[in-house]
Amino acid sequence: MAAEAAHLGLERALVVATSGSGARLGARIVKLLAARAAGLHAEAVVHVPKAVAQAAIAATQAARADGLVAAGGGAAIGLAKAIALETSLPILAVPTTYSGSETTPIWGTTEGDRKITGRDQRVVPRTVLYDPDLTLGLPAAVTAASGMNAIAHCVEGLWIRERTPVTMALACEALARFTQYLPRAVADGSDRDARAECLVAAWLAGTVLTGGTGLHHKLAHVLGGLGLPHAETHAIILPHVTRFNLASAEDARVRLARALAADDPVLVLAGFVQGFPIPQRLRDVGFDQARIPDVAAQAAALGIKEPRSVSAEDAAALLAAAY
Repeated sequence: MAAEAAHLGLERALVVATSGSGARLGARIVKLLAARAAGLHAEAVVHVPKAVAQAAIAATQAARADGLVAAGGGAAIGLAKAIALETSLPILAVPTTYSGSETTPIWGTTEGDRKITGRDQRVVPRTVLYDPDLTLGLPAAVTAASGMNAIAHCVEGLWIRERTPVTMALACEALARFTQYLPRAVADGSDRDARAECLVAAWLAGTVLTGGTGLHHKLAHVLGGLGLPHAETHAIILPHVTRFNLASAEDARVRLARALAADDPVLVLAGFVQGFPIPQRLRDVGFDQARIPDVAAQAAALGIKEPRSVSAEDAAALLAAAY
């Protein structure tokens, strides 16, 4: 860890983490960094509320940090990105889940019930350290949900306008690995080989996401602004969005069926959600059914055209089914 920080030229690296187990990992990294550590900021929370981001930026400046170590899952990496967006400090990421956020230029913050996202190369970590041993204690529910989040990156990568032969190949490779190894990691958290393969798949999935996003991620971001859990929301809506989009994306359907080794890829995705220890419906994660028209209108206003146009009625039907 200290050697990687030195390689990046960091003399005062601030470790960013969540509270609880994230803080314990952060404290371990502070010790490993030794004299190169500027302290630990264990205040990261999901969706990066604007106030949390502002407090973290202030803490970074007070610590006179010259770099960041993001230790943990999407919440920690997301907060580090928010800091980097404002300060241009380099990030060294140590991911412990499978979201793949550590490879993307996508940042996001929330204010009120709105989530704001963007793309900026300043938030891409300069170095990523993958260690399957750090994921052995990941609960089955978090393993499953974060893996489904990464699977969503891959599925969407097969139909977005920005897709390329390379990104589609990476998506299919990641999907094949997740199909084989994610159920193993969920069933037995101590399966180190499965954990390692899921980290490889997560890296591939995050690389796919750098190309762009479509209806699935944009809808998930709107829902995230309402405070719904990020990875679980991705998992819940994925089969519904996939069914909708594959009706107009035959090439994506063929590739997805091949990667999942199934004639009906939607059934496989739905089977993952139903078989994993994660919430099954939007109502299970606190979504208010009365918000469907508002969320649907926001989704329609984005003007999504690939692989098919999305009306407010279309989006409302998807949300109702997921609810």
